[in-house]
Amino acid sequence: MKHSSRILIAVCSMVMAVPATWCGAQTVLTLEECRTMALENNGQSKMAREKVAAAEYDSKTAFANYLPKVSATALYLHNSENINLASEEQRNTLSTMGTSLTSGIQTSLMTDPNFLSLYMNDATVKNTVNYLINKMSTADVAGTLNQLGQDFSDNLTLDIQNVYVGMLTVEEPVYVGGKIRAYNKVTAYAKELAETQLNGEDQKVLVTVDEAYWQIVSVANKLRLTDRYVELLQQMDRNVEIMKQEGVATASDQLSVRVKLNEAEMSQIKARNGLALSKMLLCQLCGMPLDSEIMLKDEMNETLEIPNDNVTYTQEDLYENRPELKSLQLAVNMYDLKSRIVRADYLPTVALMGNYLVTNPSAHNGLSNDFHGMWNVGVVAKIPVFHFGEGLNKYRKAKSDVILTQYQLDDAKGKVSLQVNQYEKKIAEADSRLEMALKNMENANENLRVANIGFKEGVVESSLVLAAQTAWLKAHSEEIDARIDRIMATVYLRQATGQLK
Repeated sequence: MKHSSRILIAVCSMVMAVPATWCGAQTVLTLEECRTMALENNGQSKMAREKVAAAEYDSKTAFANYLPKVSATALYLHNSENINLASEEQRNTLSTMGTSLTSGIQTSLMTDPNFLSLYMNDATVKNTVNYLINKMSTADVAGTLNQLGQDFSDNLTLDIQNVYVGMLTVEEPVYVGGKIRAYNKVTAYAKELAETQLNGEDQKVLVTVDEAYWQIVSVANKLRLTDRYVELLQQMDRNVEIMKQEGVATASDQLSVRVKLNEAEMSQIKARNGLALSKMLLCQLCGMPLDSEIMLKDEMNETLEIPNDNVTYTQEDLYENRPELKSLQLAVNMYDLKSRIVRADYLPTVALMGNYLVTNPSAHNGLSNDFHGMWNVGVVAKIPVFHFGEGLNKYRKAKSDVILTQYQLDDAKGKVSLQVNQYEKKIAEADSRLEMALKNMENANENLRVANIGFKEGVVESSLVLAAQTAWLKAHSEEIDARIDRIMATVYLRQATGQLK
């Protein structure tokens, strides 16, 4: 079994240069490939990327406030009644003013004593008056004047049963208290904030993937170690059986070996199950089917190589790269700009305005049922006068938000600095632990070698060999854990300094 495993590892190593290749039915994955797939599959990262896109749209929307706004308005009204500028009595008077005028002239003449005296005594006056009355009757002066009155009365009736109105408006802000400029800066900071939060989510994903990846590598190495341990116990069981038959070992010695063998085989089963579950977790993170047959590149290495990866940074880099600190700094900037926006609501505003208006009926040449347009331009100014301290209190509240966020930023800087120092200490501890584990492993190897020789020579009891084998297993297991801890300590430090990519 051990020989077959080594052949499989050797075959897989030959195709290492090709990413995500196939080894039998298994896909060989590198750490970078797992990271890439996890970033593409993670739901939080997807939502963070969508927030970046939304912030980009907000930024474009804010820039549009610099540009003129054009709007069109259309209106149609149907009225049940027209507008009459004269009463019904006045309209009747106008329509009969000719008849009333001629009748009034005749009545006035015939009732005037002086005129009647001339009319009755002077034949010339009488003939002239009769001639004029006949002419007025013949020419229908009354009818003509009646028609003129009727036309005038009709013109006093405005036809508004169907009204059409269309208007095109152009508005251009000139001064709004600095609100537009501040709003554009806020949206720019909001976009940067969304990108920073995306970076933070990506770093969390990378840490989770690295933990799952190296967990698999750790379990795989411990499984191989357990396999070797089981082989050692099986060989010892055979040797004790032979020695028992020769009378140099007891049944108790054989039972002790077989108890250890049963424990080792149980650990072997648990390690295999743990490896399968760990691979399922990694598949889930990478968006692969849970039953995918995968093998990791580092899983096939007999010895885990620790990358020569020194993390260097300055305090300024720490404050700039750490997503949480950068987000808080951007929040401080945004709250400061929002306080300016609040203040702008209580400053004078000036805007240019232009309109083009089309109506039917139109009044450009009397009131007529046709379309006619006109344009106008103007300046609109709004000056707040008194709001009972509303603006001042809102501004003070906005400034309090700025101060509060600044306090949060200062507090976070202190905590981040402490966290980075802790991870630096963990790296030093991991180095020391690895050094001690390597020494213990050398001692355990030598102890096991001596115990095996002594057992073959018959000068060492089986219990001492079993203890040496157990110590050997423990030392090798601790060496694997120490290497994994050293690798992950660097990952955690990179995350703490905002350099994990």
